[in-house]
Amino acid sequence: MENDLPVLIIGAGISGLLLAQQLRQLNIPFQIFERDNDFSTRGSGWGLTLHWSLPALRKLLPEDLLSRLPDTYVDRAAVERGESSTFPFFDLTTGEKKGASPRAGENERIRVTREGLRRLLATSIDIQWGKTFKDLSDYTTSVGAHFADGTEYRGRILFGCDGSHSQVRRGLFSSGKYDNHRIPVSMFGFAMQMTAAQAKPIRELDPFFLQGTASASNVFMYISLLKAPQHSEKDDEDFVYQICISGSTDREPFHSKTIGAVELTNSERIAIIRDIAQGLAEPFHSFLSLVSNDTKVQILYLDDFEPRKEMFAAGTYTLVGDSAHAMAMSKSHKTLTTFPDRGEGANHAIVDVLELRKIVLSKLSPTAPNLRFALHEYQQSVAKRTLPAVLASRQACLDAHNWANLTPKSPLLTRRQMILDYDG
Repeated sequence: MENDLPVLIIGAGISGLLLAQQLRQLNIPFQIFERDNDFSTRGSGWGLTLHWSLPALRKLLPEDLLSRLPDTYVDRAAVERGESSTFPFFDLTTGEKKGASPRAGENERIRVTREGLRRLLATSIDIQWGKTFKDLSDYTTSVGAHFADGTEYRGRILFGCDGSHSQVRRGLFSSGKYDNHRIPVSMFGFAMQMTAAQAKPIRELDPFFLQGTASASNVFMYISLLKAPQHSEKDDEDFVYQICISGSTDREPFHSKTIGAVELTNSERIAIIRDIAQGLAEPFHSFLSLVSNDTKVQILYLDDFEPRKEMFAAGTYTLVGDSAHAMAMSKSHKTLTTFPDRGEGANHAIVDVLELRKIVLSKLSPTAPNLRFALHEYQQSVAKRTLPAVLASRQACLDAHNWANLTPKSPLLTRRQMILDYDG
């Protein structure tokens, strides 16, 4: 019977794994597929700030996983010491702090690593690695997922959880109507490992995360802690930071004719970073001066995707998380990272899964009726909630590279919240 078929999940990111955990708790058979070969295929990942989605996450996680959530923190020891981030924003040219968020405790806001959260959510989940999705076949009451290795799996319903450049979305629509929107910003992304003494000037500004724009050049930078020593007696443990430096593609040093050149070598990228550092105030100048000659610098290009209420009419598949509403994402040929303008992509993905549980998963019993109406309700709800967030994130990204636009009304500096009144 079609109703006895498993649920198919494409993508073992945050939304896919969290969805798998819901199905596991509900004893609903499922299969989850991931194109990567393991968790570390695309490097160490990046940091995520979870704030207004925390109540939803606590509802979704079983007690055993919820108790282990602190293991995913970028710096658990700092949290236990009572330290928290204000996410300060600086003028990188003068060093002046232009804004910050109120301090929030562990119950209201946490900073986690994406890889750590994925590993936690993968507990007791059998992931089929190295499975690149190709396309699907809609059999009206069931669905078939086809993969690049020639295999096909049948399921009752398919959830596309495969990120901002979703192959599921692309496979569904060949007209180009659902392509990503390119944002005219290019970015250098890299990681830096340093001693406690080297990290101290940045940690004094904020222990977890900071960002800013250079008023003289409109270059934007964010500095995000990925890993911190958890035991002070271990002198060989260093801090690891993720750094992204970006600018508009219509002017130097990120002009598309310069950054887009395929012959730009890693050494040339480092030279550009060091040149940018010359125009920055302390401690940002000295911090960037720590970039070593062997630092691997990737060129990233930003885009997003606007959700639509009328996206699907089928009753056998839908999109979840970044697949449905990518917010100012950047991508190279090796990695994918969020532009941390409003930092809400993961928060919306978590709420997506909670809405799926309430609206759709309850309809997955063997005797349940057609899922079309439940999926339609879910899709409309997601689009209504996330479209303003995508547009606000896009504007925040543009404002970050135009100092004149950085007023208190800019989405880059306004309050983060689940429901926005923003139409771009």
